[in-house]
Amino acid sequence: MIRSARFLLSLAFAALAGTAQAAGPASSNSLTALRVEHQLSSLGTDGIQRDVRFAERVYRQGDRVWIARELPPASAHAEQEHDHANAHAGHKHADTDAAPRWIERDAKGALTVRVVSVSQQKNYAVEPAEYSNIGFDGSWATAYHLLDPAALKGMRAEGPVRNGVQTYRSTQGERTVTVDWDVAGQYPRRVESRNATGTQRKLTRVTALPAPAAAPWERAQRYAAADYTDLMD
Repeated sequence: MIRSARFLLSLAFAALAGTAQAAGPASSNSLTALRVEHQLSSLGTDGIQRDVRFAERVYRQGDRVWIARELPPASAHAEQEHDHANAHAGHKHADTDAAPRWIERDAKGALTVRVVSVSQQKNYAVEPAEYSNIGFDGSWATAYHLLDPAALKGMRAEGPVRNGVQTYRSTQGERTVTVDWDVAGQYPRRVESRNATGTQRKLTRVTALPAPAAAPWERAQRYAAADYTDLMD
């Protein structure tokens, strides 16, 4: 459910980039940590309100991005028990819905995408055909900046930059998207998409966090390599 919600958010915001041509700004060599809160709300014709909320931590530096779901402490214990039980049964297991995604870009722009199992200490390489299974749309700019900066070229700037933030707005059909863009950090502090009647709303809020002493991929570099397709055996 969360994987689907995350992918729906990416699809909603990716539509903005339809007329964009320019590439986004170069990646920064400094380690940046961001907390990303997602909310999806819909009111169905059956009168039922459906809400989904989840948060992720995004770490980015140079040509590396690490995206990890925030999980309650009890879920980590449950995963360990599940892995222990499956180990005795001879089954492979990795919760790819909740597992961190590690994305790297080389000098030619080619991507290496991995799903990281901390409990198994394995990095599962994901091929482009399987990107949708992990909620990744294949865009480096979206992974790094959370919203492709090129998409802003197709939006209307609302007034001047205030407190380091430029607001953009776009209306396509019955949907309106508003972006509060952090000019220095090159990421959206807030993205809201809603329909004209207010029955469908997607909201993302982003806050900067203190950078950790070490990037999360430093430990993962020591993990064993495996293929994502192994999980489908």
